[in-house]
Amino acid sequence: MTKRQNQEERSRQTQARVTQATIECILEKGIRATSTVDVARLAGVSRGALVHHYPSKTLLMQAALEDLLSREVESVREMAVKVKAGELNFDSLLKALHEHFKGDLYMVTLEYLTNARTDPDIMKVLVPLAAKFNDSLEQIWEQLVASSKHTSHQNRVALNATLCMMRGMGAQSIWRDDPKLYRDMLLFWKETLLELGFSAPDAQRSEPA
Repeated sequence: MTKRQNQEERSRQTQARVTQATIECILEKGIRATSTVDVARLAGVSRGALVHHYPSKTLLMQAALEDLLSREVESVREMAVKVKAGELNFDSLLKALHEHFKGDLYMVTLEYLTNARTDPDIMKVLVPLAAKFNDSLEQIWEQLVASSKHTSHQNRVALNATLCMMRGMGAQSIWRDDPKLYRDMLLFWKETLLELGFSAPDAQRSEPA
């Protein structure tokens, strides 16, 4: 490995530590209370090294959210591949999506959403990354449920209705811990999708575990 390759690898490792530390700080303190000093300390790098890669807090917030959403897309894509291969059923896919939208990573994205309402810098960060995230999920969904029964627009509406429901349950889980209700809601929504003709290949009408 050449000296330049070594430097590039060290740079990637530093960026990975910094973005992960940013996500952890946001989860613990929220965006407004997270400082570059906090992030540098948690990442184990100097503030100078952090500023070298991310000259402003806005750029740091952008990099952290982009990294988070990219990992989420890859995770969903892997689940979709398993569904198509028969290794995961439609019920399990919906349940897994629900887990994504109620865990720590979703709580971080919720921080971005709430702050974007009053912070134009966070709004500028959020809008393009969220659009890219949704476009990626729509492509995955389209390939998963594609059939002659529905148009691309209908597939898109079904996915976004599903995502809105998942986000709503994720937000509600902050103040309402009711696993049975959420399980029943997932069952209701799965049955609704199936009755409308939306399903992965060979989807079974079994209740989510």
